[in-house]
Amino acid sequence: MTEEILYKYISEQANAEETTLVKQWVGNSEDRKQELLRLKNSWILSGLDNEIDPKMKAAEIERIWSIIKKMNVDVKRKSLRLQFLKYAAAIVLIVGISGTIGFFVSTSVSNSNTKYTEINVPKGERSTVILPDGSTVLMNSNSQLKFASSFNSGKRKVMLSGEAYFNVAHDKSHPFIVETPSLQIEVLGTKFNICSYPNDQLSTTFLESGSVKISSAASGNVILNPNEAFVFNKFSQKSEKIMMNDKRLMDWTKGVMTINGETIGELAKKIERRFNVTITFMDDAVKEHVYTGSIKDEDLNTVLEAIKFASSIEYERKGNQIVLSSSE
Repeated sequence: MTEEILYKYISEQANAEETTLVKQWVGNSEDRKQELLRLKNSWILSGLDNEIDPKMKAAEIERIWSIIKKMNVDVKRKSLRLQFLKYAAAIVLIVGISGTIGFFVSTSVSNSNTKYTEINVPKGERSTVILPDGSTVLMNSNSQLKFASSFNSGKRKVMLSGEAYFNVAHDKSHPFIVETPSLQIEVLGTKFNICSYPNDQLSTTFLESGSVKISSAASGNVILNPNEAFVFNKFSQKSEKIMMNDKRLMDWTKGVMTINGETIGELAKKIERRFNVTITFMDDAVKEHVYTGSIKDEDLNTVLEAIKFASSIEYERKGNQIVLSSSE
């Protein structure tokens, strides 16, 4: 397999014979299939910009090229590599943390003819997104990120549903704005976490460094300083700014599920999102049990056993179906 044929395939320029060659080369190799799908999904996003973004880090521009090299593609034409890198600079780079695809990419056109790109991370996955300006977004399970093709012009605005940790590239002339259904967060360059799932009662923004301005119809404008969190109750429309020096809201980025006085009902939602499972209760009273602790969330059985050990709860698991009951 040559670099030229692979390039033509992912850019949808390959003829029937070349397409057949690529499919034969992939064969039954799951690794090649996954990497090829990742390249194809990234290529969908290459229309966001037509020129190389000078602020894109060289290491990130090289990322897609390094994927091709790992696939043992025969590299013969330097000029083609440069052509590939020209387009790679305009691509939103996405890496599944688990090593699998871990995301879905789609495009849409609004009534105002604005083209939008939407990135969806399904339940059971986490993914890192590198935006055209070099900003990094670590997306949690069951989260969506949406932005317009004009992202790099004027204000850099994204729309978030779910949870994500942002490391925003500093650009004083282009403020970075995150919109959720209930809040708007504006920054210049900073690190912060937003948790705003549609069915959760609370929307929480935690600032690790820098400064952000949060706006809502109910609360007006609120400025956050490092180690402060803004908690907004979507039902009551009330909000609170609190100090959080232990940064536990960001433990999920390290593969740790931290629970501080949450009910099992609330915890069940996190487990369902993290592991793509369905949890039911033998008795609604079980939902009101309160749990506090930190659990490594890489293995579902480990999480369930930790909950069982620390509380009077039993569980029965059949595939992706889990039933919780009281052991009392």
